[in-house]
Amino acid sequence: MAQIAEHDGIVTAVEEGKVKVQMHVVSACASCKAHDKCAFVDKAEKTVEVETTDWENYSIGDSVVVSVNESMGLLAVLLAYFIPAVLLVATVITFSRLHFSEGIVVLLTLAIVTVYYLILYLVRNRLQKNFSFRLEEK
Repeated sequence: MAQIAEHDGIVTAVEEGKVKVQMHVVSACASCKAHDKCAFVDKAEKTVEVETTDWENYSIGDSVVVSVNESMGLLAVLLAYFIPAVLLVATVITFSRLHFSEGIVVLLTLAIVTVYYLILYLVRNRLQKNFSFRLEEK
């Protein structure tokens, strides 16, 4: 069975077919007794837009739980960080071995990574269908 990542949140906006939820996300070390004095604690306010058919049941200020399959998080990391890093390293190695100048290698590497992110942007609607959040009242 797939593991589920859950975060508590507050509804900030309700529109037809979707609900916006603001979540206070903290890193795992936030539960440490010394987290108040530690500079490594990662805290952030995140807003997600959850598509739902029962959007009428939610109103601004409601406490909710937003959940997502953890495998979707791994896919997001793969698409956003791992593949571009591999492209970057492969491009540098390939064009360096072809004896391009360093400046050209840098420009080609930036161009290839930029094209990759542009492609991700262009297919964002298709990808967004795979990254579905679930919303539950608290």
